[in-house]
Amino acid sequence: MVGIVFRYFEDQEDLTRQYEFWESITTPLPYAWKPTHSPRQFSMQKEFHPKTRCFAFDGEALVGYMSFTGKGSFVSLGYPWVLPEYRDIQDVLFDRVYGFASSNEYGGKRFAQRFRSQWKEPIDYFLSKGFAITNSSPIIGKELNDEGSTFKATIEYKVEAQFDFEKWKSLKSKDTTEEEIQMMSEYYSSVGFDFAVSFYDQDQLKGYFGIAIRNKTGYAEIIAIALDNGCSLAEVANMLEVIEFETFIREGKVLSIYQSSLPAEVHEKLKDYSQITEDVMMMKEIAE
Repeated sequence: MVGIVFRYFEDQEDLTRQYEFWESITTPLPYAWKPTHSPRQFSMQKEFHPKTRCFAFDGEALVGYMSFTGKGSFVSLGYPWVLPEYRDIQDVLFDRVYGFASSNEYGGKRFAQRFRSQWKEPIDYFLSKGFAITNSSPIIGKELNDEGSTFKATIEYKVEAQFDFEKWKSLKSKDTTEEEIQMMSEYYSSVGFDFAVSFYDQDQLKGYFGIAIRNKTGYAEIIAIALDNGCSLAEVANMLEVIEFETFIREGKVLSIYQSSLPAEVHEKLKDYSQITEDVMMMKEIAE
């Protein structure tokens, strides 16, 4: 670690560095999601502090960083991302950032992070730091190609440049609590949706979807989904065909969705979709 300089957040340029480094370091990882707005949103919250993110430099070059976002005693703790040849600085980054997050000064008590199931190194690292895997959510998906251009839409739909939370809520609030609606509102505000699709039967909204596509890799996720309770399997299958096509023409290569987002009778009968990964949630709690 001779010559490595560690420092905390100084200005908004550091957020740009963080985004660029994260995108670069995670590009080779299977099914890495599109970066969210969370770091920028958190930098404007009262809970933000320069010690919530630490950067490591070798000369002028950024070689690693670690950060977290939080609300109250809950902390979304980032992984100490470093270039492969700088793995020996990971513990320094972790000790600085987790040390602050768990200090009396900040007050973090519950720590969480998620990874894809294929990301063995980050998962093993968090296990070594006292985290436990608390949940694994299957993600199903399919590769996209120009065969989708031959499909026929049998349901009326509209493609929208922006995700409309109120439209999603109009369908979802029928079977979702107010607390869950508020939680999803906060989550979706952090997502960089690329487009949304609304589906209709005459003037009745039947389904609403929000999709995000990661640049360069073409990994696409249907992140937001709301369906009318009366949707048939055929209708949902056609909705997905529409989304596959609209994703493909926007340079998406793989389209994925959390299996739990779809009714059981739907995902069990979907053609061409299979489990591609799992979203692994890891958590650690410290005594009050």
